[in-house]
Amino acid sequence: MTTIGAGNGWTGYTSTSIRQVRDDIDEASRRLSSGKVSQSYVGLGHNVSRSLDLRARLANLEIYDDAATIAKTTLGVAGNAINSFSKSLAQIETNSLSFTNPPDSNGRNSTASSLRSQLDLLLSYLNTDDGGTYAFGGRQGSSAPALDATTILDGVPGKAGLKQYIAERQTADLGNNGLGRLSVSNTGTTVSIAQESAALPFGFTLKSISSASGLIPVSGPSGTPPALNVTLTNQPPADSTFSITLGLPDGTTMDVTLKAASTVGDNQFLLGATPADTANNLVTALTTSLSTAAKVQLSSASAAKAAQDFFAGSTTNPPQRIAGPNFATATGFVPGSASDTILWYQGTDDTNDPRNDRYMQIGNGLTIGVGARANEKGFREALASVSLLAATSLSTTDEQIAIKQFNDLRDRARSGLSTAKPDLTASSVSIATNQKSVKTAIDDQAALKSVLNTAIGQIEDAPMEETAVTLTNLQTRLQAMYQLTAKLSSLNLANFL
Repeated sequence: MTTIGAGNGWTGYTSTSIRQVRDDIDEASRRLSSGKVSQSYVGLGHNVSRSLDLRARLANLEIYDDAATIAKTTLGVAGNAINSFSKSLAQIETNSLSFTNPPDSNGRNSTASSLRSQLDLLLSYLNTDDGGTYAFGGRQGSSAPALDATTILDGVPGKAGLKQYIAERQTADLGNNGLGRLSVSNTGTTVSIAQESAALPFGFTLKSISSASGLIPVSGPSGTPPALNVTLTNQPPADSTFSITLGLPDGTTMDVTLKAASTVGDNQFLLGATPADTANNLVTALTTSLSTAAKVQLSSASAAKAAQDFFAGSTTNPPQRIAGPNFATATGFVPGSASDTILWYQGTDDTNDPRNDRYMQIGNGLTIGVGARANEKGFREALASVSLLAATSLSTTDEQIAIKQFNDLRDRARSGLSTAKPDLTASSVSIATNQKSVKTAIDDQAALKSVLNTAIGQIEDAPMEETAVTLTNLQTRLQAMYQLTAKLSSLNLANFL
């Protein structure tokens, strides 16, 4: 028996409705399982442009985050290296340069050997490798910026290392007569101490002369070349003194004080039978005192100045060399070059801020410098100081002079380290400041990412409770439609009557 016509019409209508409900159920199920309003941007409707814009901004933040992470790591590597460098300097000051370190021959040799090893360690910090890029090479990060200690100190055939560089400077500062390019003479009762030349860049410079209580007439410096005068027209009283202040190559000064005495002693001049005899004795005493000062203080200051100049050199600015080959009579410098001088630093060297040698864009319009150089002021000052006792030869013929030289060099090395500390701190603070800026940028971008993700979620994320309720209602509706369709499909004329 056939079904009535109305059933056939309803069946066609309900099958279309059932398919729609089933499609709605499938869509709700997908939303519930994926948590998303739609599997494609088309399903977002009028919100699609807003969603795309938010995601583009989020993608940019991810790129900045990657750059910030690299910057954070790079700055951290440099900061840790500087901290290790500074800690090693503190140990050197406490141990190798200790005032209790014995200055006998064995102690001096042990100190020189220890400082050579410590220099190598310091250089290794400056050759820190940051994932294939040397942290302290500036823009030239593909190769180690600093040479090794042996090459730096000893040089190579045809190229002067620090030892030779210091020795040449010391020879130029001492001069032919060993008096630091000064001369001592007298005319009758007037004793003169004169510089070799007014503009000579080597040796002692005459700063001033003074007489205690004015008992010994003194004058100068005056004239060309500059000279100091001690006039002994009358016999000076016993124990009367005068002092000469001398300038040294490293910018420091020293005093040489002589006392009139009836017996010969260190820094004393013997009162003679006449003022002329006393003047002759003063010449002898001055020559001896200046010779000792030249061997000790002048020699040490010369080494300190040479070390400073050597470590200030680079491939773009080689250290100047003494005009030779007769260094004792040299009157100036000649340009150095890579062909005749060891250039310890091989990295970038210009007047720009080292931090800007390498930089990362860590935000919209925000860049941060992550560069560093091994020849920044604090590093080179420290290296010059640590190298002094490792590179300077001491007297091998006079033990007392050798002890004095060692002690004076040690004092200058400790002073150099004290000078280096603020500059090292400046480099460390610069790195730390940039690290803080990176951290702030990372934190700010994390907060912004959270805001963007929330905004994207409001557009793209399906509300789970609402979707679950909708799915349940659709399933109930579909079940009812199936039941109704089944009943209508079985309806015939007999059942209808």
